Amino acid sequence: MLESRARGGLMRRCVIAALGLLPGCCGGGDPIWSPFEPIYLGGATTSVDLSGHITDDRGVPEISASPAGGELIVEVDGSELLITPQPGWRGSSSVILVAEDACGNRSSTELEVHGGEAPTPGGGPGACSTILTYAGPESLDGVAVAGAFNGWSAESHPMAFEDGAWSIALELEPGAYPYKLVELGGASGDEGWLCDPEARFIQCEEGYKEPWEIGLTHDCVPGGTSCNSLLVVEPCAPPRLQARIVEIDRGAGSVHVEIDAVPGSGGEVVDAVATLDDQPIEGWTGAGFVVSAGGLATGRHTLRFSVTDAGGNTSDEVYIPLWIDDWSWEDGVLYFAFLDRVHNGEAGNDGSEGATAVGGAYEGGDLQGLLELIPYLDDLGVDILWLSNLQDNAEGAWDGQCGLTFSGYHAYWPDAARSIEEHFGDEADLEAVVEAAHARGMRVIMDWVANHVHQDHPYAVEHPEWFNDFEHCESVVDGQLGFDRIPERCWFAPYLPDIDYAQPEALVTMVDDAMWWAKTYELDGFRVDAVKHMSHAVVYNLAGAVDAQLEHTDAGGDEHFWTLGETFDSYDRINAYIGERGLSGQFDFPLYYSIRDAFIYGNGTLPDVLASYDTSRAAYGDALMSNFLGNHDVLRFITDAETGYLGACDGAQIRVAPPSSNPWAYQRLALAFTFLFTVPGTPLVYYGDELGLSGNPDPDNRQPLWWRTGDLSGVSSVAELSARVDPLASDMLWHVRALAHARSEHVALRRGERIEWWAEPDLVAYALGAEGDHALVILNRGGSDRQLTNGLSFAGLPGGVYEDVLTQATFTSARDQITIDVGANRSRVLVWRSP
Repeated sequence: MLESRARGGLMRRCVIAALGLLPGCCGGGDPIWSPFEPIYLGGATTSVDLSGHITDDRGVPEISASPAGGELIVEVDGSELLITPQPGWRGSSSVILVAEDACGNRSSTELEVHGGEAPTPGGGPGACSTILTYAGPESLDGVAVAGAFNGWSAESHPMAFEDGAWSIALELEPGAYPYKLVELGGASGDEGWLCDPEARFIQCEEGYKEPWEIGLTHDCVPGGTSCNSLLVVEPCAPPRLQARIVEIDRGAGSVHVEIDAVPGSGGEVVDAVATLDDQPIEGWTGAGFVVSAGGLATGRHTLRFSVTDAGGNTSDEVYIPLWIDDWSWEDGVLYFAFLDRVHNGEAGNDGSEGATAVGGAYEGGDLQGLLELIPYLDDLGVDILWLSNLQDNAEGAWDGQCGLTFSGYHAYWPDAARSIEEHFGDEADLEAVVEAAHARGMRVIMDWVANHVHQDHPYAVEHPEWFNDFEHCESVVDGQLGFDRIPERCWFAPYLPDIDYAQPEALVTMVDDAMWWAKTYELDGFRVDAVKHMSHAVVYNLAGAVDAQLEHTDAGGDEHFWTLGETFDSYDRINAYIGERGLSGQFDFPLYYSIRDAFIYGNGTLPDVLASYDTSRAAYGDALMSNFLGNHDVLRFITDAETGYLGACDGAQIRVAPPSSNPWAYQRLALAFTFLFTVPGTPLVYYGDELGLSGNPDPDNRQPLWWRTGDLSGVSSVAELSARVDPLASDMLWHVRALAHARSEHVALRRGERIEWWAEPDLVAYALGAEGDHALVILNRGGSDRQLTNGLSFAGLPGGVYEDVLTQATFTSARDQITIDVGANRSRVLVWRSP
C-alpha cells in the first residue's frame, strides 16, 4: 500500500519533469544514505527519524520500507519510520529502506534491528558485560586491566575496590582477549604487571620462552614472566546454564545435579530440555534444573541440559558424564586400535588415495571392523580403547620418505574440524563403537591432533594468519634439528601448516573443537599428539575446558576425563606439561628406552629397568602415566629383538619385515609385557603386539593385523584368534590375556608397594602388596633355568599357596620360606591364594 502510493507520486513527478517544470531533474546521481546506528526496540514500537540520513540534490525523495522477515511491522510516515516487533520477539533482524527521486534514481540501505535492550554504553552493538575480579590488597594505589581490547593501556580501565576485591565490568564483543592485571603502587611503587590468578585460560605470545627452556612460568606475581590471561567472551543473547552442584554417589548408583539458568536478551525460557541417557527427564524449576536420579545401572551415563528463550536463542548445552563403577584409570589396560590397520569391516569405504608406498595407502581398516572386534578385545582384558583421530583427513597422495607418496591413512593430516574420515565410516559407526565399548565397561579415548592441520583444511585456507611461517622440523641450523631448536614453530611437512598459538582465535577454536568431539561422541579422554610442539597454553586451556565443560569440579564433579600426552623427550620435558593446569599424564618415553635396553639390547640390567621405573615415579608423582614397550612411531619390539634397526627405506622401497619365527624374540617380548603389567601405570598394548606383529620403522610398524591373522571376520574371543595364528603368536596372545586379567583381579599388581625379593643382573623378583592382596613377580632373562629359595615375611608376603597366573602352577611355603623354579627367559606372576 505504501509502495503503491510512492510509485503514484513518482509518476506524477516524472510527468512534470517531462514538461520541463523540474529543470535538471534527470541528471546527477542516486540519493545518498548516511549510516544508521543499530536500533534496539526493547519490545515496543520505536520511531526513527529518517530526514538526517538521506540527501538528494533534486529534493526530498520518496522512501519505502520493508522488513527482512515476519518479525517486524514497519510503516513510513513522511520522514518518520515506525518499527513494531511481533509480540514476544527478542531476536535480531533488519529493515530495508529504499529512496527514489523524481527521476527514478534509487538507492537502498539496511537498518539493523534488535528486539532486546541496548547494551551498556562503551561496547559495540553486540557487546556483552563481563565482570573481572582480583583479590589483591586494598592497600594498592589501584589496579587496572590492560589487554588487546584497550591497546594494552594501564590507564583506561581502572578497577574499583568493593566488597573485599578489585572489580570491573567490561563491555566487550564476543571474542578472545589476552589481558593482564596492573597493580599500581605496589612494594616498589611502580606498575606491577601480572596474569590473573583466577583466569581459566591463557595466551602466550611468540617468544614467551626460549626453545631450551622446559617448563612454563605462570605464577601470576607482579613483574613476573607469565603468559597473558585470556578472557573468552561468549555471545550474551542466548541464555546461559551453569552447573552449581554435581554429586555422584557410585556406591548408591545415584547422581544429584543443580544447574542455574541466567537469562539472555531473548526473554523468558520457553523450552527446557533435560535428558538422562538420551531419555527426557523432569527437573526444570523456572530458574534452572534440579535433578536427582537413583537406581542407575553399573556403567556409563550422560546428563544433558539446554534451554531456549522466547527470542529463539538456545543455550550452550551442559553435559555431565559419569560412570557408576569402582574403576580408575590407573587400573586400566590401554589398547591402541590404529583404525586403518585393525580390521576391514566395510569394503564399501575402501580406497588407496593413490599412494605409492607399501604401507602408505589406506588398507581398509574401519570403525565397523573395530566394532566387530570389541568382544575379542574385551576377552583380551582391554578396558581403555584408544582410537585414531576421527577427523576427515586429506584426500590424495602426498610426498613422504623413500621418494614415495603416502595417504592420510594414519589420521594425522586433518583437513576438516568436525567431520569423520570417510574411509573409517560415518557418525553412526563411531556412535556404535563407543556404545558397544561402554556397554562392556571400556573407556574410549581419541587421538587429538592439534599441532597442525593439512593445507587443505578450511582453517589454513581461510585464516592464514593462524599459522607460523614455514620452516621444516628437519631443517638443521648449527647442527640442531628444528624438532628441538624451534619445536613450537616448525612444520612436520610442507603441506602441514603449524598452528601459531599466539593467535587467540586459533587457540580458542582448536580447544572448542576438542570439546565438541568429546561431548558429541561421549568420549572419555584424549591422547594428545605432539605436545612439546605446541604452546603450553594449549594443554593449559585444554585442562581448563575439560574442567569447566566435562568434569565440573567447581560444582563437585569427580568424573575424570583422561588427557594422555605424547612428548617424545626426557623426564623434565614430559613432566613440564603435567599437572592441575595441564595433562593428566603422558607416555613414559625414558622408561620405554630402559625396557628396550633391558629386554632386547642387554645394555642395562634388570635392576636397572626397575631403577628407571623408580626415577619415573619420582619425576611424575601421582600423574596418570602410561607405560609402553612399543607404539606406531618406533619399530616393533619383535623386529627390534630379531634384526635390530635397519631403517624404513630399502633403496627406493619401504623395508617390510616378515613375520618373526625367532622363539627368543617372543620370550623377550613376553618378559617385557610381564614387567609392564606388574608395575603401577597404565600399560599400553599397541595393536598386534599381543601377537608379536613385525614391523620396521614407520610405515612398516603399522602392518595390517590381518597380514598375520588372516581374515578376522567372526573373531570374538582370544581362543578364536589363537586358532588362526601360529604357535608362537598364540602363546604370546594367551600370555598377554593372562597378565591383563590378573592385573584386573589383583590390586597388588597395579598399585602394590614393591619390595625387592631377589636381585641379579639377569634375574629380579619383587613382592607386591596392597589392600590385603599379595603377589610375587619373577623375571629371568638369563639363559639357564633357575630355582630360587627365599623368605616371605621380610618382603611383606604371607605364608601359604601361591599360584602362577601364567601357567597355573602352584607353590606352597613352609616355615616362612618358599622355593620357586623359573625357566630361562621366562617369568612368573605368583598371586597369593590362601594361608
